[in-house]
Amino acid sequence: MYFKYSPPKKLIVFDLDHTLISTNTSYCYLKTLYQRGALSISVLLRAALLKCRYYATSMTLEKLHYVVFDRMLRGFSLEALEKHIDDLLDKLLPGSLYLPAYQELTAAKERGDHTVLLSSSPDFLVRRFASYFGIDSWEGTAYSIDQERRLCKIAKLIVGTTKKGCLLRLQEKLGIPKQNVVVYTDSHDDIPLLLEAGEAVAVNPDRKLAKLAKLNKWRII
Repeated sequence: MYFKYSPPKKLIVFDLDHTLISTNTSYCYLKTLYQRGALSISVLLRAALLKCRYYATSMTLEKLHYVVFDRMLRGFSLEALEKHIDDLLDKLLPGSLYLPAYQELTAAKERGDHTVLLSSSPDFLVRRFASYFGIDSWEGTAYSIDQERRLCKIAKLIVGTTKKGCLLRLQEKLGIPKQNVVVYTDSHDDIPLLLEAGEAVAVNPDRKLAKLAKLNKWRII
């Protein structure tokens, strides 16, 4: 029997934090770990201070990830980190969905577009959110583990330039031209990704992205 292959109509790419979800999933997960007794209050407070430092200074997203890993995640058991993910989803969903972006994801799935979730959040979180949303492809920041299955280093950090590479590889694999690529994100860190899209959509944009979106007449939701 012969089946004719029909490529997806479009490639629709979403960020996670402040895009599909109206908050920061990694920080919310640290709070969940604290509430479940898996994390001390001192670690949670350090995370809160680093979050404030990131938004108040010129600290890059890449620098933030390495500092957070070195000060909070290195040596953590992967199983212990994965144990409470369902608790996080129960807490955040559906109440923390950012509906304008979520509705566009739903419409893309109904059209048969290929949907993608690219996030700098830990891959064990991104994988679970991608499953919840029914997204076709996903990628998040990956960690190496030692023989005791404890986190020992960042294996692959997903930031704007990395997301761009992920998008270009998917375009080539699926045969989807640039004009059929739509990207949704909130952060100026994803500008390299947005510039590869036929349609760039700024979602709850930060100050730098909002300025660029207005300059380029990108849609803002």
